[in-house]
Amino acid sequence: MSTSIGQYGASAASLVLSAGVENLTNAQTNLAWQTSNKGIISETYAGLGTSRSSVFELTPKITQVAAWQSNITNAQNSLTVTSTALTQIVSLAQSMATDLLSIGGSTESSTVSTVSTEASSTLSQLATILNTSTGTGYAFAGQTSTEAPVNDPTSVATSSISTQIANTISALASGSSVDDVLQQATTLMNGDSSIFSSTISDPTSATASLSLAKSQQTSTVTGDSTTSTYGVVATQGSATDASSTSTGSPIKDLLRDMMLISGMSGMSSTSTGYSDLVTQLHTSLVNTTNQIINMETTVGAQQNALTSRSTLLTNTTTALTTQLDDARTTDIAQVAIQTTNVQTSLKASFMLIADMKDMTLASYL
Repeated sequence: MSTSIGQYGASAASLVLSAGVENLTNAQTNLAWQTSNKGIISETYAGLGTSRSSVFELTPKITQVAAWQSNITNAQNSLTVTSTALTQIVSLAQSMATDLLSIGGSTESSTVSTVSTEASSTLSQLATILNTSTGTGYAFAGQTSTEAPVNDPTSVATSSISTQIANTISALASGSSVDDVLQQATTLMNGDSSIFSSTISDPTSATASLSLAKSQQTSTVTGDSTTSTYGVVATQGSATDASSTSTGSPIKDLLRDMMLISGMSGMSSTSTGYSDLVTQLHTSLVNTTNQIINMETTVGAQQNALTSRSTLLTNTTTALTTQLDDARTTDIAQVAIQTTNVQTSLKASFMLIADMKDMTLASYL
């Protein structure tokens, strides 16, 4: 009577209990994974059940928004560099305008020559600033950001075009007007192909060059069917500002004026056309400076617009992430309760198995 009625492992009950234990063990493993992963339902899409379609839809959207945010960050970095460079250019132009005022009535040719030399130095500084790098490209190069906007900054002040424009001042001695000099200098600047890259400057005409510069304006994708244009191309300007005495491009006009001032060496208030030349160059510098300040203002507006767009995308990311979390996570408190229940069930199952292994025929009587 004390003999066991049969081996536990061969009984039908053992099969049922073993299957139950296996299921409970799997459940415990899954609950432990959910606990360590802050309630995420499953590490595989298959384990998400009906929620997986939402996860499939939301995940690429979040990735896309992150890409737009990255585009905005890159644009903002470029605009910050551009704004700083424009501030430097404005400072140089204003300093030169002040120097021109100081020599308006000067009878000392040496004083004028000092300002002329400073103009040549400023010309080199301007050319160098125009080749300012953003870390990934050139700030003033437009779409072709890997190609320097100024071909060779170190030689601009001594270039052939600089010498030609400086030499136009000599025409004053032979009776030409200051307007004639400015027109000739403007024509030379419009037709030059040595200073600026061919990707942003067209020597065919002022209109062609301005049109090319406009087409090279940088833009970036910041949303579905949404692009944002930003930055400054070195040769950009307005066709309505172009005239016989203006290229229409503030930067080109500024370079031209510096080249003209560098050609004033040796002149004084007794030189033919001197006073009128100083007056008109000063007026040109003031106008050009104001146009570049407007560029700074535009850059600031672009930064504000991108900041607003970034805020919108941040809110979108938050909303999408919340939806994704809801689709793939469960209440961590419920996970804790389920874990306790599973552990209790497993303990009871193991106790029952242990009891069944020791059962004899007498246990059934």
